[in-house]
Amino acid sequence: MPLLSDSNFEQDIKNGISVVKFYSLWNMECRAFEQQFRELSEDFKGRAKFIVSDINANNVLAKKEGVTRVPTIVIYINGVPVAKVNDLTKRRLRENINYFVKRA
Repeated sequence: MPLLSDSNFEQDIKNGISVVKFYSLWNMECRAFEQQFRELSEDFKGRAKFIVSDINANNVLAKKEGVTRVPTIVIYINGVPVAKVNDLTKRRLRENINYFVKRA
């Protein structure tokens, strides 16, 4: 799964649907959600790009994107943020991604 950085962010999300997980290595909730995020990336393979960004390593990006807690998932279409999801259940995130995949 690609890792976003402050320098490659714009390039990595500019085309199609990108699902970005902003996380921190020290956060237990982030670790608990990791497997579910990987499973969703497999479920949507070829329809959405799944990317992760460590807020400690990329704090400029996290601030720019308005990430105030982790984990936070932001869905982008062609580089434009269309949804921010903090209710991190696999079912809820799947519904959000499905909504945008069907309309893209």
